Amino acid sequence: MYAGGVLKRINGLTYDKLIYFVRAGYVTPKKIKKEGLYYNDFSEEDIQLIKRAWRFISHHNVRTRAAFQRARKKGEDTQLSLNLK
Repeated sequence: MYAGGVLKRINGLTYDKLIYFVRAGYVTPKKIKKEGLYYNDFSEEDIQLIKRAWRFISHHNVRTRAAFQRARKKGEDTQLSLNLK
């Protein structure tokens, strides 16, 4: 999904912030070449990570690096595990 689609799915996120996340290395979308230009192609995992991090940034006033660290952890904790000792 291109940047415009990501912005439609995440309320309040601006194009400048999205590009900052990419340039700073918080998200690494695939690059797609189209007519001599390269475009960012965000996967569904990228979008969910950005959405969780943006919630931390916009609602809880968390700094960007910490927000992405928390968002990655939260994404890892989604799998159900049973401890049957």
